[in-house]
Amino acid sequence: MRVGAIDIGTNSVRLLIAEQANNGLNKLVSELRTPRLGEGIHQNGYLKKEAILRTIKVLREYKEIINNYNAEVVAIATSAVRDAKNQDIFLKRVKEETGIDIKVIKGTEEARLSYLGVVSAIEDLENQVLVIDIGGGSTEFIFGKYKDIMEFNSINLGAVRLTESYGEHLKEMKREAKDMLVDLLKDKNVEQLIGVGGTVTTLVSIREALEVYDYSIVHGSDLSKEEIIQILDDLSSLSLEERKEVIGLDAKRADIILGGIVILLEIMEQSKQDIVKVSDDSILEGVVIDTLN
Repeated sequence: MRVGAIDIGTNSVRLLIAEQANNGLNKLVSELRTPRLGEGIHQNGYLKKEAILRTIKVLREYKEIINNYNAEVVAIATSAVRDAKNQDIFLKRVKEETGIDIKVIKGTEEARLSYLGVVSAIEDLENQVLVIDIGGGSTEFIFGKYKDIMEFNSINLGAVRLTESYGEHLKEMKREAKDMLVDLLKDKNVEQLIGVGGTVTTLVSIREALEVYDYSIVHGSDLSKEEIIQILDDLSSLSLEERKEVIGLDAKRADIILGGIVILLEIMEQSKQDIVKVSDDSILEGVVIDTLN
């Protein structure tokens, strides 16, 4: 059985087509587009017509790819659609125009699926693990004891949301992130921090100056707090147009990357971790594994 898993987030829409293999998953297709479905949603609570049209175009392309591989479609939507007042209109239009049924999942389910994907791909897990998924509209926190999940949390703190609220004012971003994280991470025993999502994978790409994204280099990498601070300093000294030219940084992520890095650094500060291990396997792999099982 082949599964075509689609993750519809605030900023990006990702596709993974995979099947069961002896050593885990055999990944056949991996795609990412950034239609930014959640653009402006934090101002008025509605998905914009233009953003919906961009996202439907991506989903139509993905459906064709999935059909070519004779895979089963499993589509989930997270923060932006979860929060949208016009959620029903979006889901109906997608169904009518692509035939895809989207399941809008809660933050706790998002966390469970992300953790499932991560622990299936990281071999050297410590005992007390914190997995973080910094998204566009929310950040998920999964506290685990090796492969057992002990606690889920999802908060409305994301790279797009923070950027739309404060632009590039780093002090205000840091204050907001600290205020939202201090109680969540207070008194938590964390032995290992694992990051998933576009912020952490982009940081590795920038550090390694990857002109073409390379899973084998990114997945399993360690990022130090010092390296991340240096990258933040470098990027924040550039204009938006200059950031778009940075090797390893997708131009479509250039305007929100500062917000994502601020969130990551505050999490590291509050959890007392100087290293974050990067996993390129997360919610999509979790969806595939969950469906196959």
